[in-house]
Amino acid sequence: MIRLTKREKLLALALAIFTGGSLLFAFAVKPALARTKTLRRVILEKQDELEKLRATSNEYILLRDSLDNIRAKVASQDKGFELLPFLESLIREHGLEKKVATMKQQVLNLGPGHSETIIEVKLESLTLKQLVDFLRKVESSKVLAGIKSLYIKKNLTNTEMLDSVIEIHNPKLIQS
Repeated sequence: MIRLTKREKLLALALAIFTGGSLLFAFAVKPALARTKTLRRVILEKQDELEKLRATSNEYILLRDSLDNIRAKVASQDKGFELLPFLESLIREHGLEKKVATMKQQVLNLGPGHSETIIEVKLESLTLKQLVDFLRKVESSKVLAGIKSLYIKKNLTNTEMLDSVIEIHNPKLIQS
């Protein structure tokens, strides 16, 4: 048996403690630190994803509620309502009968149980005020009618006047 001096025993003990500490660090502490660093990074990414998901969820809820409101308005609309006679009465009310060049009606089937009536109104030689008043009346009416598109240009013969093409739409439930 080899006899070790006290100093050699202390050196062997220190070496054993150092080796044990190095092994503990290499196999326990270092992987735990790396895992903690990875988890912190993943947590930040997941928090960003959660914020995006919340924003998307809020947008979805807003759109769903808007769609429910539109469906309720469409369902509560007078069953005999027709967009063309309504627009003709608005045109007469604003004194624009002589300004109307054409009025075209088109009905689109949007899906089972739903359709949309689109009226294209071409107005010529009217003032900006007349146009704005007419558009405001269409948008503020109690019926579910809205401006789908609007095209405005100067009148070729009188540059003080405007020519306009307006598409007004009205969604409807199809009666079965």
